Amino acid sequence: MAQKEWELISEQTRAALAAVRARGVGLGGDRGWRPPSPPCAAAAAQLRQEKATRTAHRLALEALRGEGITTNAELARALMKTPYGRTAWTHTTVARLLMRAGMREA
Repeated sequence: MAQKEWELISEQTRAALAAVRARGVGLGGDRGWRPPSPPCAAAAAQLRQEKATRTAHRLALEALRGEGITTNAELARALMKTPYGRTAWTHTTVARLLMRAGMREA
């Protein structure tokens, strides 16, 4: 009985695949969901740079400076969390953000 059921399923599958082929639909392989070429590393780096620049502009570093916090170390302590969820900023990170935001010379 199981053998007969297997033969019927196999026969139905072959018939269905033949009907799909007759309609001209491709079976298996790449169905077009992949990009034609791999991602461009330079373009990805540029997007990351632009995102970092936008993040720098959103920070309230100028407001903190207006409150009398002037050094990078003081600014780093005044900030609560980094964009990636870390709990501490460094004076180097603050210096880079200030450069990106155009608030300090390089």
